[in-house]
Amino acid sequence: MKQYSRLSGLLLTLALLLSFGMAQAQDVPTLTVGFAQEPDSMNGFYSSMAFAQWANDLVQASLWDISDDLEAVPVLVDEVPSVENGGISEDYTTYTIKLKPGLMWSDGTPYTSDDLVFTYQMIQDKANNFLQAGAIADALVSAEVVDETTFRLTFNGPKPFPEDMAGSPGLSTILPAHIFRPIYEAEGTIEFAPENQDPTVFSGPYVLKEWNRGESMLFEANPNYAGGAPKIGRILLRFFPDTEAQYAALEAGQLDFVPNISEGDKPRVCDIEGVTCATVFGGYIESLWLNLRTDEHPRAGHPALKDVRVRQAIRFALDREAISRDLLAGTVHPTDSIYASSPFEDPNLGVTTPDIEQANALLDEAGWVDSDGDGVRDKDGVKLELRYSTTTAGWRNNIQAVVQQQLAAVGIATILEKYPASEFFGAWANNGINAVGEYDIAQYANNTALTNPANVTVYEALDCDQIPSEENQGGQNFTGFCSEEMDRLSDITLTSLDADERLQAAFGIQKIMKEEAPLINLFPRGDNYAYLTGRFTGPLRIGSGVGNTWFDILNWELQ
Repeated sequence: MKQYSRLSGLLLTLALLLSFGMAQAQDVPTLTVGFAQEPDSMNGFYSSMAFAQWANDLVQASLWDISDDLEAVPVLVDEVPSVENGGISEDYTTYTIKLKPGLMWSDGTPYTSDDLVFTYQMIQDKANNFLQAGAIADALVSAEVVDETTFRLTFNGPKPFPEDMAGSPGLSTILPAHIFRPIYEAEGTIEFAPENQDPTVFSGPYVLKEWNRGESMLFEANPNYAGGAPKIGRILLRFFPDTEAQYAALEAGQLDFVPNISEGDKPRVCDIEGVTCATVFGGYIESLWLNLRTDEHPRAGHPALKDVRVRQAIRFALDREAISRDLLAGTVHPTDSIYASSPFEDPNLGVTTPDIEQANALLDEAGWVDSDGDGVRDKDGVKLELRYSTTTAGWRNNIQAVVQQQLAAVGIATILEKYPASEFFGAWANNGINAVGEYDIAQYANNTALTNPANVTVYEALDCDQIPSEENQGGQNFTGFCSEEMDRLSDITLTSLDADERLQAAFGIQKIMKEEAPLINLFPRGDNYAYLTGRFTGPLRIGSGVGNTWFDILNWELQ
């Protein structure tokens, strides 16, 4: 009987403790967010995923962010460097940046200029195989510590846009030197550092407390954050590969905030009672990326794609307006500009309209004909059958089905493939579909110009030096396209101090892209967000660009 009493008492005590713990947890304001994709890395240099960037931005601070008005918002610095304040030299080749005094990492270690210099050194070392910051690596001559809170960057030419070299969106992560330096010194690379997947030290408004793979990530407020304590003490990210389940959870009040609402889903999601939608300029363009890689690469694309006439025929065969009308509620419109919706779009570029006769004529001219009458063109015994890959997102799979029908009408067959985002956007070392070229057509969105005409799609995703290989595993040019003239124009957008010269270079880039068609733009996308109106004390300010969603998170407040 005593044994039973002791057991009962123990159970009662445990129940009380659990109740107390749950009550404490309930006392902490928790923002529940729905993610359609699970992050593949918690080191921003090793991911091409927007969802990974959003998760990283909760825990890693930038020197400055970009607001919803496309203005720089200082975070780890008191002021953004400029020629006027002495932070940038008159020839724009040297930046001298001063951190706020007294900064600390989440573990209490001082956050100093040494962390910045170490980060830039890691960007320079190709052994790290970074997927991001290629433009910084190409431009940087040196990074040096001036004093504990000041560092200096020297570039090989004028760099008039500090956001591309030091702030958000250019510098995706700042590494804690005291964590990564010992690994780098021992291994010669940080590519496989445990901290990339299971980070323990943070500088952002939150720290990662728990990551249940396939289910959720839990973040708690960082007491050492430079901006002070956020009003929301805890953020729970829940993963919903099935967006229908995600929207049902939003409607049921189980989610407070959902990013990345597709254009096709936006009308019905925004019609849910009690839901507010917000759209900011994000600079995304959904596109069909064509694999033009040659046999010298691990996986060459279909030989037909090497011929520009075939690529142009694909664009003529597509009725992109019908895709928007039938699948996306007419919320978007086709474009042939990789600067679409930005201030740098060429207004005279025009948009290709569907023309089946022209598509057939170009394919005939290129020698791809249906010689055996099976409805699929062929040449030299090779069928014009393309592997068409994308993520498991339902709206993308719907577009795949329509594109398949439209291309079939001109004798181009497609094999539809879909992959989890972690595989589709995976790194070379993990045999990522895009990275190693396991596709002929890949559908996804990439960024265009944000605050200036230097276009990340051009200077990283289409640059000749960015084609991936065993020797260049971090390369981002998955198409294999190379245009020396476009690289030259891209350098002008990155370095020229003449605004008109930069703009004319951007126009030239758009002309080359339309003529050469290494990718087929489908439509520009806004950054669409949905949130429960009644859960917040007021409207949410959401930053522009993939790396700035949470720029105002300190002021978000739950009811």
